[in-house]
Amino acid sequence: MSSETHETTRRTEAEPGTLFLVGDVFAEFAEHEGVMTVSQLAREIRKGTFPSGTGAASVTLGQGVSQFDVQFVRDTLARRGLTDAVVIDDQALRDRAGREIAHKHRAENVLISLPRRTGPGSFESDLLVDSGNEVMSDHLTGQHMQGMLAMEAGRQMFIAVAEQHYLPPEAVGNSYFVIDTFATRYRSFLFPLPATVRCKVLSHRSPHRTRTTFSCELAVLQGGGETVVMEVRFTAFDTQVSHAKETRAAERSLQDTAAILAAAKELESAEVRIA
Repeated sequence: MSSETHETTRRTEAEPGTLFLVGDVFAEFAEHEGVMTVSQLAREIRKGTFPSGTGAASVTLGQGVSQFDVQFVRDTLARRGLTDAVVIDDQALRDRAGREIAHKHRAENVLISLPRRTGPGSFESDLLVDSGNEVMSDHLTGQHMQGMLAMEAGRQMFIAVAEQHYLPPEAVGNSYFVIDTFATRYRSFLFPLPATVRCKVLSHRSPHRTRTTFSCELAVLQGGGETVVMEVRFTAFDTQVSHAKETRAAERSLQDTAAILAAAKELESAEVRIA
């Protein structure tokens, strides 16, 4: 990331009394005041040091927290008779997009909530990063989240918006999405705090009943600013049409690759004979 990006990086400051809960994988980020991991919070509850004060404490979910983690914290509170002493808003987790909409087989790999319409052609979702997400499995550097998470969230977002709001009912779950361009600009670090994914559909048209083309602008927002901005052009094909096109392309690629390897071996044999 460039020095200019470092200078424009925004950090979300916790308001007094606000507790952000993040997954254990973000332990380094949890060193900041007002942030705890799931394990840290459970430990403080058992010690009797949380909640403190007389009013109900409020916990805001950051990234890396699953519904299973939330239930673990609630069970820990219940064992101490503190069920009503802490409010955990997990509505976004319960609104996580489903398998058919996000085109993912495992819930932990879905990065967005169900898209909400915010205006003509405009939609937004909550960013929902699970610690077990496939992108998180083998890469974590520093306190911020890797850029590929934002790109994958953007991909899931434009597919969900297209299927929920633009494609005919018979095409939902029966479409194959092909990306034509996917331009990405990283403007600041994305931290494991609440964030939203925004999608603006700039244009869409159906030149044929078997396909619809889209042009969209997407962004991941956090702390009032854009952390990542994406411009995407893609086409939703009828599955049968796309399968036939993909099969023909695969056969051409196989033939071309085999021909190149055969030519290389023939050249190698000729060089050996000359030597």
